[in-house]
Amino acid sequence: MRQRDITLDILRVIACLLVVLMHSPMPSANANGPFLAVLSYFTAPCIGLFFMVSGALLLPVREDYVVFLRRRFGKVIGPTLFWTAVYISLKIYKTPENIDISRTVLSIPFSAQGHGVLWFMYTLAGLYLLAPVLSAWLEKASRKDLQTVLALWGVTLCYPILEQWIDINEGNTGILYYFGGYVGYFILGFYLKKYPASFSLPMAACIAALGVVVLFLTKYYGIEVDFYRMFWYLSLFIVAICVAIWKSVVGLAIRVALIPNVIITRIANISFGIYLCHILIMRELLWHMDSISGIGNYLLQTAVVFILTFILSFAVCELLSRLPFAQWLIGYKHSQK
Repeated sequence: MRQRDITLDILRVIACLLVVLMHSPMPSANANGPFLAVLSYFTAPCIGLFFMVSGALLLPVREDYVVFLRRRFGKVIGPTLFWTAVYISLKIYKTPENIDISRTVLSIPFSAQGHGVLWFMYTLAGLYLLAPVLSAWLEKASRKDLQTVLALWGVTLCYPILEQWIDINEGNTGILYYFGGYVGYFILGFYLKKYPASFSLPMAACIAALGVVVLFLTKYYGIEVDFYRMFWYLSLFIVAICVAIWKSVVGLAIRVALIPNVIITRIANISFGIYLCHILIMRELLWHMDSISGIGNYLLQTAVVFILTFILSFAVCELLSRLPFAQWLIGYKHSQK
């Protein structure tokens, strides 16, 4: 049996915290623009870290394609369908005139329905479909091979910057079309797990800091850029932050001989469920509480929403994990062993 890697658990917990924090700011006339921009930038690594951890855990796949998919999809399909049903039901209850039931149900195998937050589940499922195919190459790939492929992925991450000066074909006829997307994070996680000494922490930190400078300059001088391309999930700057966080956590674990912590492990185990339910708790409960919406300080309000959302989401998932069919609700069932 593979020994549990507490480093990956810590990274998963960090990703879980970041995704809850990202969604915590309430829509408000008092919203702080610079605060939201900086918060979005530094929480955007949440998705990349989730995919990197999955890549480090799963790759290379050494079992039959169908067996692998049956095992992995068993942890994804049930929770996705359950929470899709929850969010669709809520939408029907609130705005029945705005939903086409038949179209929505028929679309479920192909796109997230009910709530946009479920997009992550579909992308993860797509990476699972690709994982055994990638593994055949990963088994034989040298360190230089991996670096080359990651470098090509890195070029696609620079497209939002390069397109300011040159024309780039990002469609399916583009030369690097098949090197783009979230699969890069998947391979990056595998690479950093296999070659932990790779990539310089100072270099990653410098690139991440450069992103802050670019973000500041675009805001200060009113330069029109697409924030969700330049500083979002598939941005060179965000990947740099992911690497910096990864290297920092690994370095800390090595230096202080970190002992597996039961709290970290518990949160990591139900992080999947926290991701799925936190939006429901946050936006349908906390955002409607006068005691929270009445907080005048926007930063304090965001902090309160973040803390309460995480605590309540954790509590809900802890309870669900003890049900006989918990695997179908949050992808994890608590064991008494």
